[in-house]
Amino acid sequence: MILVTGFEPFGGHPSNPSEEIAHAVDGRVVGGLPVRAAILPVHHVEAGLAARRLLHEHDPLAVLHVGLAAGRARIALERVAVNVMDYEVADNAGYQASGEPCVAGGPAAYLATLPLPVILDALARDGIPAYLSNTAGTYLCNQTLYATLHTVSVASSRALVGFMHLPLSPTMVAASGLDQPSMDPAIGVRAVEVALRVISEHLSAHPS
Repeated sequence: MILVTGFEPFGGHPSNPSEEIAHAVDGRVVGGLPVRAAILPVHHVEAGLAARRLLHEHDPLAVLHVGLAAGRARIALERVAVNVMDYEVADNAGYQASGEPCVAGGPAAYLATLPLPVILDALARDGIPAYLSNTAGTYLCNQTLYATLHTVSVASSRALVGFMHLPLSPTMVAASGLDQPSMDPAIGVRAVEVALRVISEHLSAHPS
């Protein structure tokens, strides 16, 4: 089973394309593997707890987190999660972390374990603009990726883990009135579909 997560709206936005995309792929079967989706809260404590619960409940072979990154013009495949919470804006509980660890006493960073270069090549062949990113920021996206990788590491789990950041949707840019890059969520759905195909092929080629 492959787990895909999105996030609820935050930061004053009425929607979050990652939520829409996660719902779009929920229940599909890719390469013989069922896909299950879940929406995570934008909350400094509950997001990580929810991710850990999902790991324990489903024991997935792979986890693809999907989130929003305003200001980015392409899909970002995140390579690194750092052990820092430093929020530019408050979360949905009104909390604004400043220089706190994601996991007290945890390693400084974890590397994502999904086959990101292969996913990137597949996205390019499909005409989807994307790149490998070395920073997932210091907000809930990075924090969730770190928490998931930490849980997998501590539990010696077989699950592969990674994160995909999406640009704002055109609707969000229009509503904000800001000069920001955007991407149709339908392209985000295609990107996740491509990633799921690559992940399933990788798992078939490298059974645990």
